[in-house]
Amino acid sequence: MTLFVDHEALDSISRTLGAAGMDVDSVGSSAPSGVDGGDGTPALLGILAHLTDAAGQLVVSLSAASSAVAEANSSYRGQDGENADKLNKSQWEVR
Repeated sequence: MTLFVDHEALDSISRTLGAAGMDVDSVGSSAPSGVDGGDGTPALLGILAHLTDAAGQLVVSLSAASSAVAEANSSYRGQDGENADKLNKSQWEVR
């Protein structure tokens, strides 16, 4: 464990999560709109519906995670600066 937050690493994680969400979202355009599976068509359409729904939820989750990491990083940056200033001031105060 460390006392320091690696802001660059958090920025990278946020970007990676966001990019992964966009990649999964772009795959959605290649999903078939219909299936000719004979007697198995209803089952195949049901499976396709579940896969499409799960992919959509994954996109939303990746986007939310990306935003949460970016927001936490921003908060850490602000608090780190404020706390460092307070600590530096307290070190120079006459007691």
